[in-house]
Amino acid sequence: MGDLNTYRRGSLTNEMGRMFGSTRFMAPEEFELGATIDERTTVFTMGRTAAVLLSDGSLDHGPFRGSEAQWEALLTACSAGPDDRLATVAALNAAWQGQRV
Repeated sequence: MGDLNTYRRGSLTNEMGRMFGSTRFMAPEEFELGATIDERTTVFTMGRTAAVLLSDGSLDHGPFRGSEAQWEALLTACSAGPDDRLATVAALNAAWQGQRV
């Protein structure tokens, strides 16, 4: 979620359009000028990281090497719309462990 040199606590507004970072881990709002960057953006990045580490980088079910609960958490985390994602990293962790959120 952005560059460590520009870290700010809490949410922020994307004031640059395409933000810094590797595109395969970046949420859609990190490309959109004026978009809100918040914990849901972090959830997306964590979901994409899981897709790279536990799969082939895609969101295809076949190569995924985790549980069904983890697969569902990954898909929700990687939703294009922030409102469709889990709201917090804690909620992602709970879903990842198979708990209802």
